Amino acid sequence: MQILRLSLSILVSLSFLVTISAQGTQLLRQPSLSQDKIVFVYANDLWLVDRSGGDAIKLTTNEGSENNPHFSPDGKQIAFSAQYGGNTDVYVIPADGGSPKRLTWHPGADVVQGWTNEGNVMFRSTRDAHPTVTNSFFVVSTQGFLPKAMNVTRAAYGELSGDGKYLAYTPINSWDPEWRNYRGGQAMPIWIQDVQTGKLMTTPQPDNERHLDPVWVGDDIYYLSERDYLSNIWSFNPNTKAEKQITKHKIFDVKSLDSYRQDLVYEQGGYLHLIQERSQIVVA
Repeated sequence: MQILRLSLSILVSLSFLVTISAQGTQLLRQPSLSQDKIVFVYANDLWLVDRSGGDAIKLTTNEGSENNPHFSPDGKQIAFSAQYGGNTDVYVIPADGGSPKRLTWHPGADVVQGWTNEGNVMFRSTRDAHPTVTNSFFVVSTQGFLPKAMNVTRAAYGELSGDGKYLAYTPINSWDPEWRNYRGGQAMPIWIQDVQTGKLMTTPQPDNERHLDPVWVGDDIYYLSERDYLSNIWSFNPNTKAEKQITKHKIFDVKSLDSYRQDLVYEQGGYLHLIQERSQIVVA
């Protein structure tokens, strides 16, 4: 059994702020959060660790790479994309380990985005692509039924709200997400769609900056923005239109983001960072 020893950067917003500096293993990527665990990618495999840090246990040992893990709402399963046998498809694995179960079989790449509140896996795919629409969202049951298209024309990165009534997403994917401070035609705001009516609004984009990786915390959307010329976490409330900058990192970009209830986990500078009870916090 392979084990990584981790110390997470933990930030708690109550009446005070506590910071524990991360040490040890770097290059930890794409974290996802449950009530008591964090799953992440390291060296193209999935690893599991307690929120408090400690020994991370390797969950996958298959030939091929795994990416984009996402805990199910109850924390009992992890959906992820894997390139086994040369193709990227959707798989699911028990959160405490086991054999991956394959859910999709299309020759195009199926990239996990998260879960619906009914317990289905949401993913993006080019399976219905045509010249003006490349990626769109689909859902698939963990019981192995055929995937179904969601009611959205084109979409790349996104997540459903907890009640399933709204979808936050970007309509196109970035061919080079590592291009810092990009302000071209692929720099899109977050689109917020009412699933029933199709009505749309977007996050404010005053400098034509790029917005990515939206997640929901209650009625608020948290996402990555390059408004201050570095990728940091911002929030937006579709009802009040209120914005807030959550992190103010100055050197390394925030790369990926996930949430569980009121808590956030993200990748930055090669480490994982956990923000708990974050209602009053700004991380610098």
